[in-house]
Amino acid sequence: MKKDIVIFGAGGLGREVFSMFNAFPEWNVKGFYDDGKPMGEKVGKLSVLGSLSDLIQVRENTDVVIAIGSPSIKRKLVELLSVNKFISFPTLIHHNSLIQDPASVQFGEGCIITAGAILTTDIHIGKHVLLNLNCTIGHDVLVGEYSSIMPGANIAGEVKIGSDVFIGAGANILNGIHLGEKSIIGAGAVVTNDVMMSDTVVGVPARSIRKTINSK
Repeated sequence: MKKDIVIFGAGGLGREVFSMFNAFPEWNVKGFYDDGKPMGEKVGKLSVLGSLSDLIQVRENTDVVIAIGSPSIKRKLVELLSVNKFISFPTLIHHNSLIQDPASVQFGEGCIITAGAILTTDIHIGKHVLLNLNCTIGHDVLVGEYSSIMPGANIAGEVKIGSDVFIGAGANILNGIHLGEKSIIGAGAVVTNDVMMSDTVVGVPARSIRKTINSK
């Protein structure tokens, strides 16, 4: 019997996540939830079932996949939805990704691992991490929760990625680098030095263009 699931986020990433379910015959995608589209609007083959406030109020067991690239928005959504005991966040691993040493690779809840992603050995992926198309993760890498790694990014061995980090398409993170939490790595950047918390780096080699340390 198929298991029902819904997608939060009906944009481009949401439609890409929906396309992943062609590889998951065990799941039945009921539709999207999205704050930017009216209930009933068609998005491809699916309809919008409601907004965030509607999803928060469900009173039956509901599996949800968060199809949002922004780490900070992802985190806020999960915090709001997690108060509902009926909501859970399965991890989706596309059959056409490659995990070379599955016994040594760990995933938190709510991760999305897309087609073409390659992970080698001794890797820890925190909850609600997005590994987008054709990215590579080397040995002994730690990826912090809510981080998003965009298509074609390459993470070398022994890299430590903090929580809420965004790594742009085609970026390259060299061996042993540490990326501070909430940092942003621009598309195509080659990171040769550690990146501080909340810093933004771009270019080859990557250089800082903005550093915003959030104070609480």
